[in-house]
Order: sequence, then C-alpha cells, then structure tokens
Amino acid sequence: MKNTFLILIVGVLLVHPITANPKKTITFIIAEREYKTEQSVPAFAHKNLSQEYILYFSQASKEGTSRNILKNSSTIENSDLLFISVRRRAFKEKTMNLIRNHLSLGKPIIGIRTTSHAFDLKNSPVPKGHQVWIEWDKKIIGGNYNGHYGKGKICSIEHFSNSVPHPILQNVKLPFTTPATLYKNSPLSKSSTVLLQGRIKDSPSEPVAWTNRTASKAKVFYTSLGHIEDFEKPAFKQLLINAVKWSLKSN
Repeated sequence: MKNTFLILIVGVLLVHPITANPKKTITFIIAEREYKTEQSVPAFAHKNLSQEYILYFSQASKEGTSRNILKNSSTIENSDLLFISVRRRAFKEKTMNLIRNHLSLGKPIIGIRTTSHAFDLKNSPVPKGHQVWIEWDKKIIGGNYNGHYGKGKICSIEHFSNSVPHPILQNVKLPFTTPATLYKNSPLSKSSTVLLQGRIKDSPSEPVAWTNRTASKAKVFYTSLGHIEDFEKPAFKQLLINAVKWSLKSN
C-alpha cells in the first residue's frame, strides 16, 4: 500500500511539477546625457536588485543620429517592470508601442529625474518612423513638469506635509539634501499621491516623489531626484529599492 501511495505521488509530481516562483524581470531604459545614469543606475541595480530580480538594460547614445534608437528594446515586451531614465527622446514606433503595451496591460513603471519629459522633443523635429508622447507627463507620470528653479541651490528633501505612511518610505531616513535643481511640478494630476517634497531657500516647496495610477491601473512611481550624487545617499537608494518592491507587489 505504501509503495502504491509513493508511486501515485511521484506520478502526480511528474504531471504537475512543483516549481518555485520565477524571478520578476526589470528592464532599465536609459537615454539621457546630463546625470550619468548610464553609470549610476546599472551600478545601483547590480548591487541592490540582482539577487532578487532578473535585470535587463536598454540604452541609447547620448548624442547623434542614434540617440533616438534604443538598443536591446525587445526585453521590454516580457518585463514585469520598466525603470526609466530618459530625457527628450523619440524612439522608433515599435519601441514606443512596446512601452505603451506594457502600460496598457497594467504593468508598472518607475521613472527618475528627466523621465517626466522623456518623450517630448520640445521644438525639435521627430525623425521619420519615430514617435513622441506629449501626454506622457500628465497622463502617465501624473506630473506637471515646467522647468526648474536654477542651479547652485541646495535642496532639502523632506516628508510631504500631508503624507501618510507608505511602504515606499519605509526606512528612508529624512531629511537629506541634493545638489540637483528643484523641478517645478505643481500642481500634480489629481490621481497622484505626493510622498516627498523639496525645499530651497526663498522658493515654494515642490513635490519630488509621488505615486500615480494610469487609466489602465498601472502602478507608477516617479521621483525628480536622480542626480549622480543622489545615488551615493542611503536614503535615496532605499527609496528606489522600496519603490521596486511596491511596484512589483500584487495589488
């Protein structure tokens, strides 16, 4: 009887094998020329995320005609999360459609610094066969980017005055400072929830980190931080680690 029972169990396992949950995949999209995120983001990711997640990196040149061509973009299609550091690019239609489809499926994104104006070429012409996404900031990021307050002003990063406890802020020690210019983002979209604010002398405070939900219910975390010196600060790194976990956690 025991042998018959063991044979039955083995047979069930062969037909329906027990497998561990596969690791979630993250594609990092990097295409900007101001903050050296082609260095800081991979270094951060490999050190803090590589044991728990499968990481892919898609990059575009900083300058020249290839600046709007994202390499290795095919990984976007099957990624669970997109981590984006892009400034004023118009990728090929196929690449942009992969990003649009990712969001339409309700999959999350994280954006840092210049990602609020990732797909707006401002007044530059759009190359043939490429796309911009003018509504990206307000409809996806949930922001309202309108320039910054100028260089040379140390910015203090603090809790937003009306913020409530949020898992993205767990173990993020505040305040801390950043040399990055403070972005003008007020007012945000109504769907956004502010987590952190930035303050500089003689200027109003501005939201610097928030969450949003798109029309397709995709989770969005964005922060206007992302200066190369920010990646040296434990609080900023913890903020990003928490954001990744929050983004990939089931609703």
